[in-house]
Amino acid sequence: MFAGFVIERELGRGGMGSVYLARHPRLPRKTALKLLNQEMFTDDEIRARFIREADLVAQLDHPNIVTVYDRGAEGEQLWISMQYIDGVNASAVKAASLPPLRAAQIIAETAKALDYAHGRGVLHRDVKPANILLARSSGGAAGERVYLTDFGIARLRDDTGHLTQTGTVTATLAYASPEQLTGTTVDERADQYALACTLFQLLTGVVPFEGTSPAAVIRGHLQQPPPPASPLRPELPRTIDAVLTRALSKRPQDRFRSCVEFSAAVDRALATRPVPPRPPTPVRPQPIVAPPRPPTPVRPQPVIPAPVPPQRPMSGSNPIPPYQSPVAGPNQQYPNSGHGYQSPAPLYQNPVVAPKPAYQHPNSGAAFPKQPAPQQNYAPQSKQQPVYTAPERSSNQIGWIIAGTTVALVLIIVVVTVVLYNR
Repeated sequence: MFAGFVIERELGRGGMGSVYLARHPRLPRKTALKLLNQEMFTDDEIRARFIREADLVAQLDHPNIVTVYDRGAEGEQLWISMQYIDGVNASAVKAASLPPLRAAQIIAETAKALDYAHGRGVLHRDVKPANILLARSSGGAAGERVYLTDFGIARLRDDTGHLTQTGTVTATLAYASPEQLTGTTVDERADQYALACTLFQLLTGVVPFEGTSPAAVIRGHLQQPPPPASPLRPELPRTIDAVLTRALSKRPQDRFRSCVEFSAAVDRALATRPVPPRPPTPVRPQPIVAPPRPPTPVRPQPVIPAPVPPQRPMSGSNPIPPYQSPVAGPNQQYPNSGHGYQSPAPLYQNPVVAPKPAYQHPNSGAAFPKQPAPQQNYAPQSKQQPVYTAPERSSNQIGWIIAGTTVALVLIIVVVTVVLYNR
């Protein structure tokens, strides 16, 4: 029992005090009871800060800010009764298991709480994953509530001085803004800087500026440019780096105008999906395609003339005209048809020429009988070839032949007579 509350178990412990789960003495509900550590009872500044936290948070009524119910003192022990959140703080969530869009949602809900407090003139000054509570919900991540808590070092915007009497920085070094570390004027943009450091850790699992000593961490906040977050997690797009760089600017005037504006830029950046590098296309052996062959020139086939039947000489000096195939009649059959060729015309018969009277020279009294032309008989051809029929000579042609022969005989007789007479 403490101040009428039934303590069940410890929920957490911080630099200023411890938080316990307790039952309200008069109401059927559970509450988070925050107690100031005993070693700080004699520190008047810490006691004043503890009381101020309760007074400031009691003025804030926002769904993303833990509600303060009551405060009091039990002897020298100061306590604050607050809303109990059944869940874990964001520092207990591993970055590898937290999707980037869910991290952006946590930051967006926290940004709403901060801008609301800033609108009431309250600066949190200690934003970090441990001060962001994630309420468990049966509806999964979509129904999870986000709460901002621990306004222990919160101050009004008009307050000055950010160092304790002992000269130590009250904010957590890993999330402290450069103006908090140098003691210059602090405004709501200091909370935006700490919120950007928180997002960096939720996305990558590490804070932007790490060091083996507090001096190294302070040097990083004051002098080093913020490192990019995308190389630390493959699924992060490069566009998130520019947003974080702006929110982590050394000068407050270079940051976003509000925390909500910063969270909206984060949503737009994460909406751009990173394009995974394409694996190199394996080089496949290409088939060898032979060039098309030129078309083979078509050689002209030799024209074999039809066989010409032999020509048989005829009597006389005129040659026999070339053989002409007779025109086939309707009842004629040609060779190679299986039947003998039958010509409608009769076989050639040599005409009978009447003998000419013997020529008698008037002076010699000798008569030279004219030699009749030998008869030409042609054997009929085989049935497979047509029988050649000699054309008949005209009477004019025969007359000329007889006249020429007569003149030649007369000349011979004259020559013979002259020769014999000269002897």
